[in-house]
This record gives sequence, structure tokens and C-alpha cells, in this order.
Amino acid sequence: LSCIRGVSGSLSSPRGKQRMQLSVQLFAKAKELAGGKTSVLVTVEKEGEGISGGQLFDLVCAAEPALQPLVGSAFLAVNDEYITAEQIVILKAGDDIAVIPPISGG
Repeated sequence: LSCIRGVSGSLSSPRGKQRMQLSVQLFAKAKELAGGKTSVLVTVEKEGEGISGGQLFDLVCAAEPALQPLVGSAFLAVNDEYITAEQIVILKAGDDIAVIPPISGG
């Protein structure tokens, strides 16, 4: 995978917690559903608590609702490693994140 390295900066949440924005690369059907966008920005907590693959995908869908049809069929990759919906990852600035939709062929 060649995903975007993404950090757009730090933000403070209403509770005073530090947050960070990460760019998530979109491929194939995900890119098509998003109207040709190649990436979306998601905002995550910066506290190192970890986030599940499912929660991360929820954030991606909140940032780009058109991706909702991919829930349950697309994969997420973080730093070139596929993650499951249940898997916990600790994201950091510069992580490569991508939505990999199912590939059909015949």
C-alpha cells in the first residue's frame, strides 16, 4: 500500500484533551463513493488509549458518510497492516491509514 502520511495538526477537544487529525487514503470503490476524493481527514484522541478498527471505520464514515455502504465489507490498513474491527491500535502522527474496499473479479 502507498498511503498518505497524514497529520494536519493538533486540536483541543471541548474536554481539553489533545486530539490529532489523520488523513485516510481511499482506494477503488471507496474513492468512487466519496466522489473521487483520494483521502478524508479523521480526528482521533491523542492520549494513546487505543482505538478499535471498528471505531476507526466509524470515524471515517462520520467524515465521509458516502462510505457507509462499505461497512462490513471493506478493510482498514494501518502502516501497511490490515486490522480487524476488534483489533486495538494506537495511532500516532504520521501513521499510514487506508480504506481497502473488497475487490471483485471474474
